[in-house]
Amino acid sequence: MLAKLSQSVPDSDDWIYEKKFDGFRAIAKIKHTEADLISRNGNKLNKKFPSIVNELSSIKTNCILDGEIVIEDKNEKSYFQLLQSGEPIPKNLKLKYYVFDIIQLDGNDLRLFPLTERKELLELLIKKYKVESIEFVPNLKQDQNKVLGFAEDNKWEGIIAKLKESTYQEGKRNGNWLKIKLRNTQEAIICGFTKPEGGRSHFGALVLGLMSNGKLKYIGNCGTGFNEKSLKELYDEFAPLIQKTKPFDSGEDVAKERNVTWLRPKLVCDVYYSEWTRDEHLRHPVFKGLREDKSAEDTKIEDKEALAMENDKELKFGKKTVNLTNLNKIYWPNDNITKGDLLAYYEKMGDFILPYLKDKPISMNRFPNGIEGQSFFQKDVDPSKIPSYLKTTEVYSESTGKTIDYLLCNDLPSLLYIANLGSIEINPWLSTYKKPEKPEFVVLDLDPNGAQWEDVIAVAHTAKAVLDRGEVEAFIKTSGSTGLHIVINVGAKYDYEIARSFVQFIAELVQQEHPDTTSMVRDPKKRKGLIYLDYLQNKEGQTIAAPYSARPKPMATVSTPISWDEVDNDLSIQDFTIFNIYDRVTTINDPWDKIFSSKVDIKKALAKY
Repeated sequence: MLAKLSQSVPDSDDWIYEKKFDGFRAIAKIKHTEADLISRNGNKLNKKFPSIVNELSSIKTNCILDGEIVIEDKNEKSYFQLLQSGEPIPKNLKLKYYVFDIIQLDGNDLRLFPLTERKELLELLIKKYKVESIEFVPNLKQDQNKVLGFAEDNKWEGIIAKLKESTYQEGKRNGNWLKIKLRNTQEAIICGFTKPEGGRSHFGALVLGLMSNGKLKYIGNCGTGFNEKSLKELYDEFAPLIQKTKPFDSGEDVAKERNVTWLRPKLVCDVYYSEWTRDEHLRHPVFKGLREDKSAEDTKIEDKEALAMENDKELKFGKKTVNLTNLNKIYWPNDNITKGDLLAYYEKMGDFILPYLKDKPISMNRFPNGIEGQSFFQKDVDPSKIPSYLKTTEVYSESTGKTIDYLLCNDLPSLLYIANLGSIEINPWLSTYKKPEKPEFVVLDLDPNGAQWEDVIAVAHTAKAVLDRGEVEAFIKTSGSTGLHIVINVGAKYDYEIARSFVQFIAELVQQEHPDTTSMVRDPKKRKGLIYLDYLQNKEGQTIAAPYSARPKPMATVSTPISWDEVDNDLSIQDFTIFNIYDRVTTINDPWDKIFSSKVDIKKALAKY
């Protein structure tokens, strides 16, 4: 019998509640002290879980049980991926068969008995035999108003609600059993895999699909949720399934298709995800584990209601609430990219962006009607008109003689609030509000200004060589627009004048090497076709696009930290967009992992030139 997905707990006393287990569903058939464990798709699991079968065989009563096989630790935290390997399991973990229903007893068909009676018989049966790894699933004692909170406190997958008087109906999702999830999961077919990047081995991401109206439908790529062991085990499973032909219809566009090795669509896995996109792709999929108990033909979109994409939604982070609005508004008309796509990007990239924003005043460049609409800059906010959790800092402006209340962005709710205002790019100061006159970072901006890309790359490598002479560790990122940003951590030890003079000195040395292709003249008309070595952005109140900031440019490009090895003629600004950066950062080693510990001593550096 199957459970139907529900968004809420039933509001009546006609239901019982059980823990939703994170394992393999299995039917146990016991006859004359011989037992078989059978998965949902009819496969025997005896060889995979022999200890469970051995204990079932000690039950001297002929019966058919329904339950779930789980691997868990002493705190009942489950390890779904380990089920694929079967026994033996790590010594610190336990293998359990949690039984929650009985279908047959001593030759008597119990399917038409009410659930409450079936569970009474099941409990008596399990108590009769000493079976350590086979455990009866009791009803939860909490009432419907508290049961979901109890599950959340215990970090469960969710709960199962069952009508007390329901009969057992095989293969049915009739609403007599409901599952209420605390985390979205979806069964998917593995249809291919991409090449590994960075330090990853075996493969980069899974290409996922499912059955829709009798056809295989592409639902996105999944590049997270793996460890070294699972990468190898999956790769071994792929070998006999590799094929040359694409399993989807030719009209289906697949991300990174040129790097995909196709598979016969046989393997089924579970993935976590945050939501469905408007084009019915999974957002933020995370690999959970293979499902040997499910067949490819049975996969389908479980939560169809989620496909009716919300135009507004509310996100809660503890006591902080962020209202996201106009999610379906088109922000990039030529690429059909929405405001919702932008917000989803910042939501999943928060952990990677926020370290570069900590304590820095934010200047907003707002595009409320998308990149082709009118935009405007906003620095000052009214603290009385914004949510109380948002932090601001007062900065006196000498040019206007007024005090400006700048937003700070130290957490994800603040980041999403700023992006929801239409601030596509996130522009922090180079210094913090605590030391506004002393920059944490300095930047040399290589602005092509119409120059050849090959010349920009050559200038970047010259800048690296110049900085290496002074033993200055420098980091580089795409601007997300047309150029490159070279970033140096000066540790908030120097005022802006000293820091800017140092970058100017480096720029002058670079220009000496490239007098015909670079310029330090500020007026664009006087440096047309020359790469502008811009050091003047290093002053108080000036901002630059943060690492991993989206940009209001075609394709929703992102200002992306890269390694110096990636700085070659094949590098393209357009290779990095809001749709592929999360896969990148979760599959390669961080090229900027040492930036916060690599503080430059300008005096020592200058002594080496």
